[in-house]
Amino acid sequence: MKTFSAPVNAAISSSALAIVQLVYLAFPGSPIYLNTSTWDLLWDGNTYKGAYGLGTISAITDKPGELQGITLELFGDAAHISLALDEADIVQGTVCIIRTAIVETANYTVLDAPVEWSGTLDTMAIGEDGTTASVRVSAESKAVDLLRGTPSYYSEQDQTAISANDHSMKFVVDQIDKPVIWPAKTFFTQ
Repeated sequence: MKTFSAPVNAAISSSALAIVQLVYLAFPGSPIYLNTSTWDLLWDGNTYKGAYGLGTISAITDKPGELQGITLELFGDAAHISLALDEADIVQGTVCIIRTAIVETANYTVLDAPVEWSGTLDTMAIGEDGTTASVRVSAESKAVDLLRGTPSYYSEQDQTAISANDHSMKFVVDQIDKPVIWPAKTFFTQ
């Protein structure tokens, strides 16, 4: 159960409240900060530009046993396409964080913005029909990393990474394709 601070509880009980989503895309050259309102909002020292009506975020659904990804889409003109093409080579693996922000509309102050979804961008598609353009990016949940195994082999390097003084795998490579000769049953009955 989430507990809120006193200013957040006061804002929730008043009518001067808005709920918006903050989208952070951590591109190495120039990170992108957007929000789903028409206002520019300041959170954690960064200004999230208002992009209301310029894009969509697919529904964030969490179901037990399923890891759901999301899709972000931005509509507009050729400037958005140039932005997408500038960062096209570094889209995959870029961190994406979506927060649900509680905003006090009297002075457009973000009172709280817990993380709603986090993951990494996967693929980007650019669409154009001559007058309008769209950039669609799919993202996968950070929880997908929990399903990936950590590759580990029966080797000296992997064993010493686990325990620096354990050299039990030192001769494993030397034993490859060596015949193992077991004594006959009569040897044990002597």
